[in-house]
Amino acid sequence: MFKTVIVSIFIAIPIFASAVFVSVIKPTQKNIALTIEATGTVIAKNRTSITAKTSGLLEMEVSQNSFVKKGELIAKVSDKPREKKIGFLKKSLALQKSQIALQQEKVKIANDKYKIGVGSKNSYLSQKILLEQMQEQYSAKQNEYDILLVKQKNSIIYAPQNGVLTNLITDNSYLNYGTKIANLLEKNNLIKLFVDSSYAQEIHKNMDVKILSSYKNCNAKVINILPKSSNNLIEIMVQPKEQLPLNLQINAQIVLKKSDGLLIPKSAIVLVENHPAVYVIDDKNIAHVVFIEIQKDMIDKALIANTLKKDVKIALKNAYMLHDNLEVSIK
Repeated sequence: MFKTVIVSIFIAIPIFASAVFVSVIKPTQKNIALTIEATGTVIAKNRTSITAKTSGLLEMEVSQNSFVKKGELIAKVSDKPREKKIGFLKKSLALQKSQIALQQEKVKIANDKYKIGVGSKNSYLSQKILLEQMQEQYSAKQNEYDILLVKQKNSIIYAPQNGVLTNLITDNSYLNYGTKIANLLEKNNLIKLFVDSSYAQEIHKNMDVKILSSYKNCNAKVINILPKSSNNLIEIMVQPKEQLPLNLQINAQIVLKKSDGLLIPKSAIVLVENHPAVYVIDDKNIAHVVFIEIQKDMIDKALIANTLKKDVKIALKNAYMLHDNLEVSIK
């Protein structure tokens, strides 16, 4: 009798072990954006180099990283010898102009005398030659004066457009013509993103981008894919719809496409023969394995391709314990 009881117990054990209790869920129909994650930084849309158009001692009128408006005074390039020379030439030209006027009168008088026969032709020609020499000297000095005036005009440096000044050289530095003084960064900016090169064929202009940063979140558009790569990353230029600070580090999601699918908890997904699958529970509480295609992997949920029947019941709790055609108990 004792042996019969023992046998009965061992027969009962597999019966109870095969009864798997599961909870079930119904997937939610969702339209979700499929995205690529990227990192990047905010850069200036345009960068202008401001250079000296004359030589001299630099006198900065603005500070590093200051915002300037178009036409605002940025710096002066002073040259004391040039300024003195301009003053000297101005006075000298005024004096020579008076002397030329007097000489022109002498030429006229000599010419009149020569015409009426009271003066010699040589006297007239001598006065005329002297006038021409004075005019040539005046013209040479005027050219020198004009060149110095241009240099003096170029010594006053204005902002060519609105922007932020960076990389200013040290104040009171001596400059030669063409020396770079600063960079002017346009206030409007772009974002340079770095994306895994395996996605190169999937990214196109005008794709939507979601920008995430400590400053603010905003939307953006892809405007260019640069034809170069580094460390297996490609560079994507993006135009944000909000003004962002230069050099801000950001995270981004490039929206490849919108996808209709079924949203389910990740705990409902199991691996069967190394393929993702779910167990569908029919009206007779029989589990059936169904292979799925995961379109987007999220933190605790996944978007799968819409290949399941409407109002399907998917095993959730204890799904990992199931196998095909197993009868289950639903809690």
